[in-house]
Amino acid sequence: MGPSDMWKTYIRPIGAGAVAAAGVIALLKTMPTIISALASGFKKMRGGVGAKVETLRTEKDFSMGTAMIGSAVLVVIMFLFLYLKPVPGAQVTLLQNLAASVLIVVFGFLFVTVSSRIVGLIGSSANPISGMTIATLMATSAIFLVEGWTTPAFGALAITIGGVVCIASAEAGDTSQDLKTGFLVGSTPRLQRFAFLIGIVVSTFAIGGTLQLMNTGAQEFRAAPQAWNLSAPHDGVAVQKAAGLNEQFPVINADKTKTIHHKSEYVLLNALGSPELPDGKYLYSPQTGQIEVQWIPGIGSEKIAAPQARLMATVISGILSRKLPWGLVLLGVCIVITVELLGIRSLAFAVGAYLSIGTTLAIFTGGVMRWLVDAAVRKAGGDPEAEGDVSPGSLYASGLIAAGGIIGLLGVALKFYENFFNKDNPIGIPHSIFYNNGVSVVAFAALAFSLYYFARKPLKK
Repeated sequence: MGPSDMWKTYIRPIGAGAVAAAGVIALLKTMPTIISALASGFKKMRGGVGAKVETLRTEKDFSMGTAMIGSAVLVVIMFLFLYLKPVPGAQVTLLQNLAASVLIVVFGFLFVTVSSRIVGLIGSSANPISGMTIATLMATSAIFLVEGWTTPAFGALAITIGGVVCIASAEAGDTSQDLKTGFLVGSTPRLQRFAFLIGIVVSTFAIGGTLQLMNTGAQEFRAAPQAWNLSAPHDGVAVQKAAGLNEQFPVINADKTKTIHHKSEYVLLNALGSPELPDGKYLYSPQTGQIEVQWIPGIGSEKIAAPQARLMATVISGILSRKLPWGLVLLGVCIVITVELLGIRSLAFAVGAYLSIGTTLAIFTGGVMRWLVDAAVRKAGGDPEAEGDVSPGSLYASGLIAAGGIIGLLGVALKFYENFFNKDNPIGIPHSIFYNNGVSVVAFAALAFSLYYFARKPLKK
């Protein structure tokens, strides 16, 4: 058994249980906040002794009644979405669509409160969005299991519900942080809300376009010849229109060479929960009577790994198929409870234990650099906590994060150019001695040392 097989067999289910348990623990910790917020909101709706007192400008905000109306509108929108655009293979009745829409609001309400509370206590960087999403997915999948909705298509419906709750939780944390900042500078919360709406609408298109660009730019087509009888029924395999496929696309052969294929030559097969084909997209050729190409999307592939998404898929498929290794899941739960009793942040521990070392090594290296810088400052007689968040190290690290994001988007754009126009990278560097792991390690070490060096230099007054 190799490292990847060990991770899939043991670490992933243990991590699923650990992250879910940590999310539930975070929810239980914030229950008093949820109850007090509910009581305060409904008290203001009913009015009372202080209802007619003039409200300060810096405290003018939308009422609880507005929030209730917005929740009702959200239920209607989700109902129409599920009715007019149902998940293929997961069609349900109108009453069940309504129940799913209400479920989104219920879970969203709970985890929005948790997210806001945690951001207020420890900041947005430690907000356990993934834990809350996994807890939502586990509860939703359990409800689906009771209802008998166990086909893979209902897994897609569960991730739709979890996705809305995830976005709501993320927005709640950011909104709370923005409102606190606005309070410190004397802003009006009601007016800030309108700015939030504008920002959310704009970011929806910006983020959606960026993700689509990443998915398309990093996608690959690999030769995967396999005999296939298209006329015979196949469970979990659907024939679909090849939407998003270019008229011409390069296919990577077994010998690493590339050949240009045409869209008109193929029929798209989408496999989901099939006993014959692994999940994914395949291109079937009517001329040869077999599957010729595997279409690998960019997000979730080796180039743009999505470990959290794989974790969520593991939880959903495991519950719906009743094949979740509960012994390992409960082991993860017990580990998280032990860690929590030791006074350690259980969610951070759970996510770190689940993610592969390739994902967390850079984070660990950053922590080591911070420890070395703090040790050097103490040795010089200073106080590492005196400067707070506005320190040379945090500013330099922020610049590295911004630059990394920009360079990453540039790389995605260039890859999209290659795949869309079937041309070589216009600024590509020929393969040379720099294309090896040793050079990458040296460059990463130099980057880490630069962080250590600049973090020790004091800011100019």
